Amino acid sequence: WKQNKMQVSAFIPIKKYSHSKGRLASILSEQQRSDLSKAMATQTIKALIQSNACDSITLVTNDPHLIIEGASTYFTESSLNQALNEAIACNESNNPILIMHADLPRINHRDLDNLVASFNESVISIVPDIEESGTNCLLYDASMKFNLQFGINSYALFLKEFKANDYRWNQHSIESLQYDLDSEDDYFKLKDYVRG
Repeated sequence: WKQNKMQVSAFIPIKKYSHSKGRLASILSEQQRSDLSKAMATQTIKALIQSNACDSITLVTNDPHLIIEGASTYFTESSLNQALNEAIACNESNNPILIMHADLPRINHRDLDNLVASFNESVISIVPDIEESGTNCLLYDASMKFNLQFGINSYALFLKEFKANDYRWNQHSIESLQYDLDSEDDYFKLKDYVRG
């Protein structure tokens, strides 16, 4: 018999499209920013579905109308880290937890599969953004408890948090998961990858 592949519970925080990507306001209209966010989110969920690594995919959002096929929606008005905590607390499985941002235009299912395949339940997998300031992906065993640090300088804050809890971690350099689209500079470099 074939051993079942390990499956993860994925949580994808997605801000209301019309409120996202404010840093692109000087080059894109609100509608264009909204369309861009929607296309990237759709592409991210597609890659997660194609990777077969996910047992469940939950969109964690402040938009009650957000629906993406293949994913369930957890609606909350809480701040980002609190919202993720709430959604994870409602998750009934003991699968490893994958938290990933939705603005990764170069994402593909092969790299996701490789990340999940490298999972070790006693080590937290962390994928920083290309500048190593933010955190784009986190994969860890559901039994681990620590404070989520997504936001400004989250990479350094996460490492501090892991040390404080005596958790081991492994930094993964996976380009397709490290290039997020945040600034105007990113937009011009990455916009051709957004397929939606």
